[in-house]
Amino acid sequence: MLGQIKQTHRIPARTGRAFVVAKGDLIKITDCEGAQPVDFWAFNRENLSEYLSCMHTKPSIERLFPREGDAAYTNHRRPIVTLLQDRSPGQHDMQYAACDRWRYIELGGPEHADHASCENNLHGALEGLSIRLPFTPQPWNLFTNFFINPDGTFTIKAPESKAGDYVILRAELDAYIVLSACPQDFNDTCGGKPTDVLAEVGR
Repeated sequence: MLGQIKQTHRIPARTGRAFVVAKGDLIKITDCEGAQPVDFWAFNRENLSEYLSCMHTKPSIERLFPREGDAAYTNHRRPIVTLLQDRSPGQHDMQYAACDRWRYIELGGPEHADHASCENNLHGALEGLSIRLPFTPQPWNLFTNFFINPDGTFTIKAPESKAGDYVILRAELDAYIVLSACPQDFNDTCGGKPTDVLAEVGR
């Protein structure tokens, strides 16, 4: 479906990558080995203060996260990407913040541990594009099995995605895209073993 591939980005486990897309570009994100969540961010290239917002997306689509045909919306309530194809179990959380230093401490990690995190991956990847961001938006957590129970509690389960599962998104704005191959290894978020992710951009 991508047609001509313009960009290919292999994102090693525990790391992040940022790249630029144009309106109309297709972004294919593949779980290379299975059970690997991907923290996904998108920012309007013309105005970095406009970005994919989970809390604005949910009321716009009246779902907990997009399904095929749904868009993810910005904090200005405009579509920024649309989910065109989902060849995965369809677990794409919009509830959880990116893992960070304080999350690892909360889960029992040492306070001074130099542990990779999706928050650090976001900012490190943006710095590669000479962009500094003073805050961390909540990501769209692709291939992430954070199960919402009937009583409103959450259960963190290992993702059910398999090797080669993918989603295809269409950019609705010229955007900066950031992906983090989540490094969380203190619980079942990554099934106990963070692995690589592949991103391809085409038309």
